[in-house]
Amino acid sequence: MLKTPFFLGALAASLLCSSVSVAFSATRPNDDSSRISSEIDAAYDQARSISVAFHQAAQKALPASVKIVVKRGATAARSGKSKLPLAELLPDLEDKDLIEGAGSGFVVDPSGVIVTNCHVVEEFEVGKSITVELNDGRRFQAKKIVKDEKADVAVVMIDAQERLPFLTFADSDSVEIGDWVLAVGNPFMLGSSVSAGIISAKERFRDSKLFLQTDAAVNPGNSGGPLINLRGEVVGINTAIASLSGGYQGVGFAIPANVAQWVAKQLYEKGKVERAFLGAPISEIEYNEARRLNLPTMVGTRAGAPYRDSPAAKAGLRAGDILLSLDDRPIESAQAFEAIVERADVTRDYKLKALRNNATIELTIRFEIKPDGYVGVPVAEKLVNRGAHKMDKEWGLMIVQSTPESASRVGADGREGIIALNVTPGGAAYRAGLRNGAFIVKMNGKEIRTLDDYDSAKTSGDAVEVEVEFLQKNETKTTRLPVKKISQ
Repeated sequence: MLKTPFFLGALAASLLCSSVSVAFSATRPNDDSSRISSEIDAAYDQARSISVAFHQAAQKALPASVKIVVKRGATAARSGKSKLPLAELLPDLEDKDLIEGAGSGFVVDPSGVIVTNCHVVEEFEVGKSITVELNDGRRFQAKKIVKDEKADVAVVMIDAQERLPFLTFADSDSVEIGDWVLAVGNPFMLGSSVSAGIISAKERFRDSKLFLQTDAAVNPGNSGGPLINLRGEVVGINTAIASLSGGYQGVGFAIPANVAQWVAKQLYEKGKVERAFLGAPISEIEYNEARRLNLPTMVGTRAGAPYRDSPAAKAGLRAGDILLSLDDRPIESAQAFEAIVERADVTRDYKLKALRNNATIELTIRFEIKPDGYVGVPVAEKLVNRGAHKMDKEWGLMIVQSTPESASRVGADGREGIIALNVTPGGAAYRAGLRNGAFIVKMNGKEIRTLDDYDSAKTSGDAVEVEVEFLQKNETKTTRLPVKKISQ
């Protein structure tokens, strides 16, 4: 089929100008058209093979993909119209005024276990009906739903009378940028749809969640659906889009399969997710400091003072240590490290390589499950009860006299001074860069050791600003804060 335009073009040229045709024939081999034809055929076959791969992957995924519809009662429907995007453009949609929301999901066990996003089914516990519709039209009421808001993953269980088609998870760590993927889902309640694209980026973090980025079209209603590779395996759960319009603009995000599978398995087996923890604050290392320390690009994160009785404390980690690798896997960022730690095996030891005082050390650490309600033994714990304190409403913070223990926690070992706590978001201190746990070193060039020193520095002189030097996350910073002078 692709040969016809080429020969028609050649015939037209010969009729218009025979001399050009003769010259053309004299300067090109007689089999040139045959070679070009073969190249076109080869290109077509190659493109067709990709199309076949898309087709086979879609045919595997579609039967196992589901539509999830959240409906409210008829009484509630009278008080307002559906929240479904573009519902007014779909006049034949059944019970559209009852629809509160819709999304997608996929079967992971033939008995009727479905994985989706938490935000798709978040209304389940407020008396709203959730229906699961298979690609073949069968409908089921959700029997049980367990959710994990932190990962935005949920497991939905239905009573299936016979085995259902299901999908398996791929190893998302082996996914590479540029790999072909298909996004399967239910955009705008239009029914099962497939869009193609590639993996645009890995290890994207939004709201402390780890994502794969794709340019496969993802729209409202795609949430919870599978992002699959060309073998029809799930590499991620379509979850969010970056958009100025609310619709597809080429940037979609999917929860990686390794995270989704780990969360879903725990939800199904335990009804909740148990995460491991380090027990020390960690922060990014700036580019210039990484160069000064001769660190490889995108490697290393700084640890703060470990919390009492935490895995970090038991391993001997110290404030200021730069974490380089865990079991020889490079630590690329603080967020990436936290994502690795939360899925750590708490039954075995890990090798943690760190940089301390320009020397490489190796620690043995065994992570532990974070207890319910654990907040990392906050810096402020009982500090006020152990020493003098005062509120500074002008700057929007509370200050306390340090103790040897509290100074150690904020990375100021062996120093005496003032610690800022309860820094009010939006207040003067917050806007100037101070955060909870900041250790105030100097004010207007004078060392601050006591609350009286702090008061004196604010009230002495005629300046309307005070220069404050403080230690925060093991970095010394300087800022300026305004002061009001009492008129005489």
